Amino acid sequence: MLVKGFNNSKAVQELIDLDHSGFTEPILTIDDLELIDSLTTTDNIKMKIDSANRIGRVAEGAEGKHPLGFILDKIDSKWLDSLANKRYRISEVKKLSNK
Repeated sequence: MLVKGFNNSKAVQELIDLDHSGFTEPILTIDDLELIDSLTTTDNIKMKIDSANRIGRVAEGAEGKHPLGFILDKIDSKWLDSLANKRYRISEVKKLSNK
């Protein structure tokens, strides 16, 4: 969502390149990655629509996309936890970790 929300900016790419908080073993399936891609694309479209609707309606400087706030709200949502738990329950990763 950071990449899409900030239009694949050089600054975000640099942050991602510096980040080493990922996992060394795969924990997401191809289906998970495709789902994440489709959801982040949809969320980015929602941010663009919200941004367009703000033009002339909010104080100058408050217009435009607000990706960090949007991302934090998503991370804090119970919906995202529910989706992650559901995807884990049906994943092959869970079966592998139980061996």
